[in-house]
Amino acid sequence: MKSPHLSRRDLLQLSGLVAVAPPKLKGSRRTLTRSYGRQKPNRSDSSGNALVTKGLFMHAWDLRDEGADSVMGWMNDSGLNQMCIAACYHSGWFVHPHSAGRRAFMTEGSVAYFQPDEKLYSQTPLRPQLASFAREANWLAIAGERLDKYKLRMISWTIGAHNTRLGLMYPQYTQRNVYGDSIPHALSIGHDATREYLKALCRDLAINYPMYGLQLESFGWMQLRHGHHHERDLTDLTPLEQELLGMCFNPQTISKAENAGIDAGKAREVVKGTLDAAFREAPGRLRDHPRSMAELEARSPDLKAYNRFRQELEDSLIVEIKQQSLKGTSCRLMLQGGYRKEIAQVCDGFATWAYGQVPAKVLEIVKRSKAAIPDSWQGEFPCYIRLGMGAPTSRQQLRDIVMAIKEGGSTGPIFYNYSESPGKMLGWIKGALAGV
Repeated sequence: MKSPHLSRRDLLQLSGLVAVAPPKLKGSRRTLTRSYGRQKPNRSDSSGNALVTKGLFMHAWDLRDEGADSVMGWMNDSGLNQMCIAACYHSGWFVHPHSAGRRAFMTEGSVAYFQPDEKLYSQTPLRPQLASFAREANWLAIAGERLDKYKLRMISWTIGAHNTRLGLMYPQYTQRNVYGDSIPHALSIGHDATREYLKALCRDLAINYPMYGLQLESFGWMQLRHGHHHERDLTDLTPLEQELLGMCFNPQTISKAENAGIDAGKAREVVKGTLDAAFREAPGRLRDHPRSMAELEARSPDLKAYNRFRQELEDSLIVEIKQQSLKGTSCRLMLQGGYRKEIAQVCDGFATWAYGQVPAKVLEIVKRSKAAIPDSWQGEFPCYIRLGMGAPTSRQQLRDIVMAIKEGGSTGPIFYNYSESPGKMLGWIKGALAGV
């Protein structure tokens, strides 16, 4: 059972705009002190056929390197109205084609770029680990002070259970596979410590910053594959086997399943038996070796029930975030995956992806995704567009992509991302958004 919430790990390589970095903003330890939970968010004119969503993914280091006024002023001039800034992020080794001070950059890894409100984390031993350059300047607060000036809405691009730093510090709260191995990059959403941490993280961002919304990434189950240095598998595990080897059997997850009347022990036996056979027979496989989760579930009703329960744990976390973390605020809850009726009542945004696709394909993707959304659901439905590694390859093609997004029924594009996209491509955004 793969999570319906998409990961962004495989989408690293992008962003741009040649600029000389102005003096850095110092900022106090907590520049904004008043609560923003009940603030009315900025809204662009969404009347008629105008696009509501005109966003850009970005990082706090963009503001540090080039200055908040420079970056946010450029966004406003380019016709953008949403800054999707990473409040916390996992790890990356990136090419920065337009940075004034570097061309290659490795992140600190699984750190927060805002200053956490410690009292909100009293129900969990987990805490956001602060990025070194965010200790003296609270970049979300600095951005928040300038939103009205530049007519922007701030969305927290929020990475959740994908956290190798915390996973290594607290292996007992990670996903544990059928052999008892910790999956270090994956905090287990079946464990209360993880769930309370993620809810506190969302609460912190929703009440302490003027957030239009929280866009959640990796608030579900993670897979075995991650992209660690020299990650290797000479057994050549199939996609099913990879999924099984990453499946969570953390003691708390098992206990909760059993309390719900599910025989987690039998599900575990099926998973272990399948993997044991793969390891024993490699490089070959037995003739009747399962090829898909659906095939394996057909053989084991207990595994099917366990997978269904794991999905329910994921869905219930989203509901709890909406009902508890965002309670009393106007902050929206947005997901990076497509529409799902099971949680639609608590979600203010779903999304579709069209990375590297030509306009005709973008139109096809958006129309297909939009067709799954009932007219009764009213929320934002952006389409993510990557600037680099394929289409668009010209100014006109990016304009055609934006028009395809509009024609397909999306509320608008969110471009990925400022740091990594070539500067020339960032310069195409203004024309692509003109008049839409």
